[in-house]
Amino acid sequence: MAFDEFSRDFVETARELIRRDGTGLLKGPENSLVVLRNKDVKALAANPALGNMPADVLFWMATEMDLGSGPGVKPDPEQTAGFGQFLRNQVFTSNPPLHQPSRNILVRQLMPRKIMRFAPAAQRLAEELIEECAGREQIDFAHEFAGRFVTRFWAEQLGLSRDQAAHVQELIEEMNLTFLLSRSSEQSQRMFSAVATYMEVVGEAVRQAWAKKDNELLLDMAADLAAIDIEGEPEDIGTLVAANFFDGFHTVGVAIVNVIYRLLSNEAALAQVRADPSLVANAFFEGTRLESPLMVSQRLALQDVEHQGVLIPAGTPVVMVWAAANRDPEVFTDPDSYQLTRTILHGTTFGGGGHLCPGRNVARMLTETVVTALTAPGIDIALVGGEPSWVPHSLMRHVTALPVTLRRAGK
Repeated sequence: MAFDEFSRDFVETARELIRRDGTGLLKGPENSLVVLRNKDVKALAANPALGNMPADVLFWMATEMDLGSGPGVKPDPEQTAGFGQFLRNQVFTSNPPLHQPSRNILVRQLMPRKIMRFAPAAQRLAEELIEECAGREQIDFAHEFAGRFVTRFWAEQLGLSRDQAAHVQELIEEMNLTFLLSRSSEQSQRMFSAVATYMEVVGEAVRQAWAKKDNELLLDMAADLAAIDIEGEPEDIGTLVAANFFDGFHTVGVAIVNVIYRLLSNEAALAQVRADPSLVANAFFEGTRLESPLMVSQRLALQDVEHQGVLIPAGTPVVMVWAAANRDPEVFTDPDSYQLTRTILHGTTFGGGGHLCPGRNVARMLTETVVTALTAPGIDIALVGGEPSWVPHSLMRHVTALPVTLRRAGK
């Protein structure tokens, strides 16, 4: 299968490849190993010998190896400086000895008992957006509800104004270009510009909020950051937050859209959740299983690894296809079907081991808050049209738009 065909729609590719007998480990581009099976993805995701793809490699891939820029064409270093800063300060590009202490800065603030302090704000914002959207002929749920919800939510927690939240949402939508596997020169310029502005806007707002000394979240993270003395640690609290809360501003919004799309696509399931709110959690897990926001991620073998009799040499890029692992028929009966009663313990959506997503709990809380609000008595919400258009050649499973009607019953 040619890479262009393989990458056009990872869900369709996953459906085909995962059903082939013996398919589990494949040779990919640039001497990479492509991992498809649930058991293999789970084992390798938890293996400490597989580290993050370093920032300098990702930077090279997005600049010098950028197919859209044409052979030998390099972007202006001033243009890509913000993108480099974005990558260097992420927990998700760090490796030992820095990875665990920097990751703990996020983990300590996003544990289940900690995130409950955010729940009232999430519930209030969900109701606020229902009031804003209800009664209009139709809305784009992705932009006008989910995107606004997550940016407003994190803006409140991190000390940004409502105007800054709206600006960040615009920038985030441009930063979707980061996940394309090939870009035109014009798209690359837009992406680099959006990332640089995002880092500046969020970073400076957070630094100003932290300086007031009244934001518990920022004070706690800054104290943890100050305790780290390892080469490569994040520059300061503003840069740390901007680089690492991108997923909060962006990927959580994608998850909300995908979960709502799956639920609204199944009238029986929607009726079940309306009748039994305890199924909201199942809607989250099943929706993110079938439409994992991040369908593919890359790791790097930090040393030689043997897995299932296969030697993975140090330096090998390991491509984990979550979209395939979450549809593995060895684990999931009728894997393409949406079942609220399905066992939810075997999904690979949020990684594993030392790379288990630090934000998984807050992503679940925010998504379940929205699902609860939209399936409450007196709320009517429905899809407009058929299957949405999914962005092609992207590592993210995100729609170009999701038209819905949203009304209060009787109005």
